[in-house]
Amino acid sequence: MGTKKPFRIKKTSDFQRVFAKHKSFANRYFVVYSDTQPKEVDVSYWRIGLSVSKKIGKAHERVWVKRRISESFNNISLFIPNNLDIVIVARPLVKGQKQKIIQDQLMHVLDLAGILNGKEKN
Repeated sequence: MGTKKPFRIKKTSDFQRVFAKHKSFANRYFVVYSDTQPKEVDVSYWRIGLSVSKKIGKAHERVWVKRRISESFNNISLFIPNNLDIVIVARPLVKGQKQKIIQDQLMHVLDLAGILNGKEKN
């Protein structure tokens, strides 16, 4: 199904704002950056930005990974607080993994960050 357009971070300035907070958590498959949404962003839901580098592979492989991450977010969206901007950076090990493994590892790194239970770590 994929993550719908309103749930995506697309602007470079939004990515830079989340990266500037330097709040990151990682495992072997993903690096997660998160920040609360600024007041001028008037939305009542979480937003996600995806970064999949050329180290993952060719364009079709990168799109494949993005789709798997988006589908994982759709499956776990009930556990994510509504006021967060989240940037996911995929690491090369994620290439070719099954959907179940991608979702489990994404949940693991989001849990490390304290995002899944609604208590973001500082």
